Amino acid sequence: MLFDTHMHCEFSCDSDMKLKEAVATAKSLGIGMIVTEHWDYDYPTNPNEFLFDLDAYFANFEPFHSANVLRGVEIGMQRHTAAKDELVAASRAFDFVLGSIHCMGKKDIYEPECYVGRERSEVIEEFLDDTIYCLETHDNFDAFAHIDYICRYWPYKGAARELQLKDNQAKFDRLFKLLIEGNKPIEINTRRLGDSEAAAALIPLYQRYQELGGKYCTLGSDAHRVEHIGRDLAKALEIARRVDLKPVYFRERKMQQMEL
Repeated sequence: MLFDTHMHCEFSCDSDMKLKEAVATAKSLGIGMIVTEHWDYDYPTNPNEFLFDLDAYFANFEPFHSANVLRGVEIGMQRHTAAKDELVAASRAFDFVLGSIHCMGKKDIYEPECYVGRERSEVIEEFLDDTIYCLETHDNFDAFAHIDYICRYWPYKGAARELQLKDNQAKFDRLFKLLIEGNKPIEINTRRLGDSEAAAALIPLYQRYQELGGKYCTLGSDAHRVEHIGRDLAKALEIARRVDLKPVYFRERKMQQMEL
């Protein structure tokens, strides 16, 4: 079964859908699903906005939990939150812990103020340095989400809109090697695959991860609304085949190969 391994329901402050709706939609599409509610300690714009009641989350999820409906968490990593992040990942029986970068230098990547008066090269260096540092100090996660997250929000246009290996191949290689050494798949996030230029720019990044020894990927829509569940998974699957990465998902924190 194909799994959408990245979505957000009512315990994520920025999501518009309920778990019951997500379960029904995934079933109608014939796919499995993993809910990955946001958990970001010390979020720059509101320190407590992206935290939630873990006990309530597990209680709410229990009636739906099955082999095809799995519960996870997306932990937004920052340099100064590693110890807390590691503890929360170990605190409950998650099926899947997705690691991601939403902030750099205690700034919110979503906010325009993050880029004011800064050269693109400076932003990329900070983004890669923070990501590498977080991968060096965080280990209790299963896969790494949306490497192109920053491209959603930064102000650069044209050819400068997309991340490219030539921006800093040495640091991209270090990032990918850290994932590979930890046996952590890279996510093919489908959020931007509807944009052909974005999709084309991502392929060399996934290809480089594979060339360095990466074997696995997860596929995730990052849905916050029911209509986005399963979005462009077919395109993600085609990219995975093109770069020779095996799509996987996690159950009880153990890697499972998708049966396609």
